Amino acid sequence: MTIMTRTPLDARTGTDLPPAARLAMAASAVLAPALVILGLLWHRELASADDRATVTAIAADVDAFTLDAWMAPVATLVWIPAILAVARVARAGARGLGLAGLLLGFLVAVPLVADPGQLAYVAVSSGLDVDATLRLLETAASGPSAVFGWAFVAGLLGLVLLGAAILRGRSAPRWAGVALVAGPVAVVPSWASGSLAATVVTWGIVLIGFAGCAWALVTGGAESGAPAAARAAAPSQAL
Repeated sequence: MTIMTRTPLDARTGTDLPPAARLAMAASAVLAPALVILGLLWHRELASADDRATVTAIAADVDAFTLDAWMAPVATLVWIPAILAVARVARAGARGLGLAGLLLGFLVAVPLVADPGQLAYVAVSSGLDVDATLRLLETAASGPSAVFGWAFVAGLLGLVLLGAAILRGRSAPRWAGVALVAGPVAVVPSWASGSLAATVVTWGIVLIGFAGCAWALVTGGAESGAPAAARAAAPSQAL
């Protein structure tokens, strides 16, 4: 027999989560954007480099990029529960808007397009030279998966919708919702600017939004202005 304490957030969603599951999802919500920031800073000299410069750097010291090769699949595994965690909080106050955000937000987590850095690492590790690796990247960029190049932007839109759902339903601190709206909107412009600092700051804002949702998920707490039904929901026990 397992005893679970129902939080106000559980009461609003109509489903209970074991404390361990809440903690795991909350940890994923913080770790996912943090890994993006770590990836940006790990090889900061290549943040705005073109494909040739990136491939040349990998070919010069392929072992230095081993951590990068592991970071991408680990990040994918973490992003999925992270999106679920944020969506659970968002849907507690605005189910329809939160559901739309969840469906689109998954496009951030699922790599529909091959990452050029990962492809370059595999190609160089397999013995291809710089020119052959560049031709491989060009082919991949024009292949069938390139059709889904818009997916990441759609995923960012999903995060914006999740932030809007939080602001509308007040299921997490207001600053978390504001961060989830502002951060994803700035991701593409900051990346296009070529400024590493701007990109890191932007993902830092996203991290703040995810951290606010993680806090709400663990504590079941919403901001003080939340609907009375949520604030008054008393803890109960479920078998």
